[in-house]
Amino acid sequence: MTTHVSEIAQGYGAGRRRGRVARNAPPVQQTEPPKLRDAPLFATLDETTLSRLSLDAKIEIFEDAEAIFRQGDAVSHLLIVLRGHVKLSRLSLSGEETLIAMLGAGETVGAPPTCANEIHSLSAKAVGPTSALALPAGRFAGLVKESPALNAAVMQDAKNRIASLIDEIESLKGQNADERLARFLLSLCPPGEERCRFRLPYDKRLVAALLGVQQETLSRAFAKLRFYGVRTETRNVHVESVSRLADQCEHFGRAAESRGGRGGAA
Repeated sequence: MTTHVSEIAQGYGAGRRRGRVARNAPPVQQTEPPKLRDAPLFATLDETTLSRLSLDAKIEIFEDAEAIFRQGDAVSHLLIVLRGHVKLSRLSLSGEETLIAMLGAGETVGAPPTCANEIHSLSAKAVGPTSALALPAGRFAGLVKESPALNAAVMQDAKNRIASLIDEIESLKGQNADERLARFLLSLCPPGEERCRFRLPYDKRLVAALLGVQQETLSRAFAKLRFYGVRTETRNVHVESVSRLADQCEHFGRAAESRGGRGGAA
């Protein structure tokens, strides 16, 4: 079922559900209707271009662990995460899977299509109940050629992705596991709070893969952070002092530099 732009403006409860629905699957949380402008990729576009992009847009709802697309599939839509998380991964020739990224609300799944007959270079899978706004790839690619504003937005998106990859490479090569974990937890702390509680967005197995460390290494890093006021119970995290955690993060970085900047990803 296609959910047209007028229906999208009213909310996303009537989206199309992919695959078999689990009887006891938790519902996707809904708050306010999705808007294209809420996505960073479209933040600077004019209303006319946004309206044209919205034509034939629909909302897809995925169960936990459901495949959204697979490496080698033809690109049919540009997807923007509304709720939940999406895991991007790549399979090697030997069949080994490498986690590339974890995406959350507002992020685009894969690079925006700019021409016909593009192929996905990665696989995407839902992590938890997930919904995404799907824009037809053909219409999007056509508008990229017609709209200077959209073309500029796609180019800026590509620059941002490159910058993000550089940051990730720097993290993997220059930060040890303790610093990577501390920085990851700091990114989840609510702004302006000195003492906070939150829930990890996904399980620790995925956190370890995202940070480029073994699960045993992640467990040791969590244990070390207990001395600095960070307590965990399964996916629940309590931070006694955000500023203390930030200071310790800097200490981890200086310690890694003094040892030659080795990443410690084992």
